[in-house]
Amino acid sequence: MKLCFNQGSSDHCKGHSMMADLEAAERYGFDYIDLRFDVLDDYLKGHTAEELAAWFGSHHLKPSSYSGLLFFNWKRTDEEKQKVFDELNRLIPIFNTIGLRTIAVIPSCDIKEHASIEEIKDDAVWMLNRMADLCEPHGISLALEFIGMGSFTINRFDTAYDIVTAVNRDSVGMAVDLFHFYAMASNPADVAACDGKKIINLHLNDAEGLPIGAPYLDDSKRLWPGDGCIDKKAVTDALKACGFDTDAIPAAVEVFRPEYYGLTVDENVKTAYEKTKAFVERYFS
Repeated sequence: MKLCFNQGSSDHCKGHSMMADLEAAERYGFDYIDLRFDVLDDYLKGHTAEELAAWFGSHHLKPSSYSGLLFFNWKRTDEEKQKVFDELNRLIPIFNTIGLRTIAVIPSCDIKEHASIEEIKDDAVWMLNRMADLCEPHGISLALEFIGMGSFTINRFDTAYDIVTAVNRDSVGMAVDLFHFYAMASNPADVAACDGKKIINLHLNDAEGLPIGAPYLDDSKRLWPGDGCIDKKAVTDALKACGFDTDAIPAAVEVFRPEYYGLTVDENVKTAYEKTKAFVERYFS
């Protein structure tokens, strides 16, 4: 299984930059990198997509996915929807240039309406179909990432899976993040019973042993893969059972822990590689 570094893991380290991440990820043995939206935008203020493509072309490390297109659903006006489509149209030429083929799409949160799950599903299906219409001609896939916090419109595996199943397009799948899976008590049995081909993005991490659904069980409580209370074997066994493609989909480490941001970029990426490699060897070998 190939290993991937998500730039969110080092985003607030001192001296952080696109090139610092790329060079450290290459040095310590990662195969892929997930490009974070704010890091990419900062890089492009002083560089071109062609420069980034040239770097990837001369190194082992390659881009895996974009993390991510924020708050894509539950847009209540045509203008709000168009802003999502405009952002996709801005990004697609960049991704074509650098060879990035997967976009993680993040659901909206803190909506004002008391929307039902079915209303949220229907809306997300409509939006993902329109977004896929834009991305498919370029060979770009969308990975719906459920966010395991009560304020988010799509916060469990089963809801996200229902949505991508209803969309029923090869270019639309889902992301599974172990922290989000744990934080709203998604069920490994649902993973074992699903079509594993619909899981096209995997994020590895762990969590402190805090109450499920607690408002303080947030991203700051993430831990390196293997260091927390998540039942890793249950989730990874379910991924194996459903036919998740470990040859095609890399394992991406993604943590947002403040104490890890106190490390240098080099220390952060080195530790991330060691923890991710050990996790994969234990649970996916």
